[in-house]
Amino acid sequence: MQLNAHNNLVTARQMLQKLRSIELRLLVIALLFFAAGYLLVVSVIRSDEVILDIRGVADILWPSVLPFLLFLIISVGMSWRLPEADQIILPLVALLAGLGLLLMARLEPSLELVFPGFYTGIDGRQSLWVTIGAIGLSIVLFVPWDDVMRRYMRTSLMDWLDHHRYTWLVIGILLIVATFVFGADINNSGVRAWFNLGFFYFQPSELLKIILVVFLASYLNEHRQVFSRGYQLGPLVLPPLPYLVPIVGMWGMAMGLIVFQRDLGAALLLFSVFLAMLYVVTTNGVYVMAGLAAFFGGSYVFYHIIAVVKTRISIWLDPWSNALGYQNIQAIYALASGGVFGAGLGQGDPAVVPAAHTDFIFTAIGEELGLIGTLAVLIAYILLIFRGLHIALQVPGQFRGFEQLLAVGLTTILAVQTFIIIGGNLRLIPLTGITLPFISYGGSSIVINFLIIGLLLRISAAGHRVRTW
Repeated sequence: MQLNAHNNLVTARQMLQKLRSIELRLLVIALLFFAAGYLLVVSVIRSDEVILDIRGVADILWPSVLPFLLFLIISVGMSWRLPEADQIILPLVALLAGLGLLLMARLEPSLELVFPGFYTGIDGRQSLWVTIGAIGLSIVLFVPWDDVMRRYMRTSLMDWLDHHRYTWLVIGILLIVATFVFGADINNSGVRAWFNLGFFYFQPSELLKIILVVFLASYLNEHRQVFSRGYQLGPLVLPPLPYLVPIVGMWGMAMGLIVFQRDLGAALLLFSVFLAMLYVVTTNGVYVMAGLAAFFGGSYVFYHIIAVVKTRISIWLDPWSNALGYQNIQAIYALASGGVFGAGLGQGDPAVVPAAHTDFIFTAIGEELGLIGTLAVLIAYILLIFRGLHIALQVPGQFRGFEQLLAVGLTTILAVQTFIIIGGNLRLIPLTGITLPFISYGGSSIVINFLIIGLLLRISAAGHRVRTW
């Protein structure tokens, strides 16, 4: 009897030692922070609805508490299944997703005043997307994919992804082609880029981000040595064209479809990811410079033949010259009015900027949280990108080059997506229709970004096990 009690005590101590304490503490801090933020927002913009009892507080907090409880459960689950996984990424994602939930709760009343009936319940729907994303993250992390794959296909999950690169690429291209036939135009912009699945709209270009990264990681890893050497012609080192042409052709086909669909933000994102992964494999800046030269040359051509490109560049250069520059002008005023410390949550007027919950979410942060708030958000993204690249560096490249390149590509997706939307809001680059990861309102983007985080965490855990063995 005493022996059983002693064994149980030892087991309990071992479980506590495996508990991911850093991750749990950071998650609890984020939960308390956003719970206080929700109460503050509701007390400012819905003071007549505040009832200070258990049920009243629960009604206010449920959109943020439910996803955060899932994050805590995921953290405890990783202590059991993946104790070696990175402990900083999940709290950073929880911080950004929590800020998105808080901003939706703040923006909904203001948007309803300007556009009655259009934005009812966006905070609840955002909570639903984050919850679905957290469930998807759990499926990626906790389902024993390697065991399942080995049992039925005699391969691991990463090898399965690696060895079917053309299958994934064909599926991605077919999804984009299908939008021309079955797609829905939810913005009345003439672009049919979504599938109507009944209970929500799905944007295939979001899934194509991961598919193309898998394809590029597989192809570049297989021909890594050839790409890194090239061909010597006198003093010049020429790229290995016989190997470069197929990848550029397949990638260009996907890019062409997206450009034809006028999803310019996704096209810019995928182009940047391609250049980043090519540079990681070759470490040759000449390829990047050639890619940038081709990009600017293509932009010049598109400027003269595609009206929407010309319009967006003109608005970027001089928003006051075109009525369509209204968004950009209001965004400038919103950021300026925020100053250093911001107007305060619920004290600004962010709905004056059209699409404040999606394309211009960063200006809403700048108006109400000020320069300090925007810098805090930038630091969170920089830390997230740093941890993703750190995971890639920790993966042994000799035998697991595919996973290393996959981690680089997935992290680059988050990095470039963040730069595109923040750069567009600050008028550093022309504005393109894309979402700020984990913060902007949107179903497809949030779910896919959570899948990206799930893959990064799996790679980090596997890389640690390989090093310790």
